[in-house]
Amino acid sequence: MRKDLAESLLAKIMDWSDDEKAAERAYLESFASYKYDEYQQFSPGRRFIESLALWLGQFDPGANRRAAYDFVRRRLLFISNNEMNHLVELTFPTVVRPILISDTAQALGVHPCRVKAIVRETEYRKRLRQTLVLGLSDGARTDWFRRANPQEMSNEQVFHAYDVSDAKTGGMVEDLGKHLGKILGRDATAEEARFRYVVLLDDFTGSGTSFIREDGKGGWTGKIAKIVANLMTAGNLGDAIADEGVKIIIVLYVAADQAIDHIEELLPSLAFGKGTIAFHVIHKLGTSTPLDDERDKAILSLVGDERYFDDDADDEHSKVGKASKQFGFAGCRLPLVLAHNTPNNSVYLLWAEEDQRVLGLFPRVSRHRKLQ
Repeated sequence: MRKDLAESLLAKIMDWSDDEKAAERAYLESFASYKYDEYQQFSPGRRFIESLALWLGQFDPGANRRAAYDFVRRRLLFISNNEMNHLVELTFPTVVRPILISDTAQALGVHPCRVKAIVRETEYRKRLRQTLVLGLSDGARTDWFRRANPQEMSNEQVFHAYDVSDAKTGGMVEDLGKHLGKILGRDATAEEARFRYVVLLDDFTGSGTSFIREDGKGGWTGKIAKIVANLMTAGNLGDAIADEGVKIIIVLYVAADQAIDHIEELLPSLAFGKGTIAFHVIHKLGTSTPLDDERDKAILSLVGDERYFDDDADDEHSKVGKASKQFGFAGCRLPLVLAHNTPNNSVYLLWAEEDQRVLGLFPRVSRHRKLQ
């Protein structure tokens, strides 16, 4: 009954004819059940069609509401939990494993195309066990990564965060030495019992600034810069990795072109004295994803309308992006929603938080909550 009421309200708000209502109802119900209803930040009892009706109701009747609905119908990009999990599953076989195979082949002096033979070699199994996987945020889904590769990665070499305690680090190194002893058939040396590959996982970036940026003092800050500094410092993770020949492999499941360009431009300037840093993206959003001035003129006119923006959304964190969040953090202009939360790189109308005066279609829950 509640669903029928929401659909009736939506039809009234959009002033649809009976034929239009029938056609759009089939589309909306399909996508709501397939994806949109799984959005994790909807308030209790609310689902997509109710949220859509309320969201559209804040715009002027007629052209503005049609522009907003057309945006949802044709430009909204929603990445579901299943789709994100699939990207996680692709990470090891498409990024990590080929690197290990290539390095093993080079060490053994064989052609890397001999995959079956290489993965049976002790050298490959040693390098695989010398691989440490760390999550850069809750979105890294390290639990799913581990379960997707049960024959490849052990629990002792996958951790959900990059700020690892001394006790945990010591335990991982101790387990590494024990497992290498079984692989090598002898006690591992102190140098062997240290990690040579560090895989850093995260789900999404729109601008790349949270990963690496200049700190204004001639240095670097951001997630990548911090962990590289930790790996170069004595103690903790710094002692857990080898002194040389280490490869840091950064893997993002989804990234916008703006972020890719930003990271690829700055990363070569970040010094890592123990080895090299490589950057990989499983799914690139592409140049056609951000809203375009001509193609998306109608929705951009609403996004830029001050009636549909709450100044409270612009806080001290907006300064890092050097632009108002009205068009998305760092001006990313994305129409993107992730099942667990809407990134603030998307246009504000999509993610306006529930304590703000504008209604968001997929309200965001921010990591930086203001004190009331």
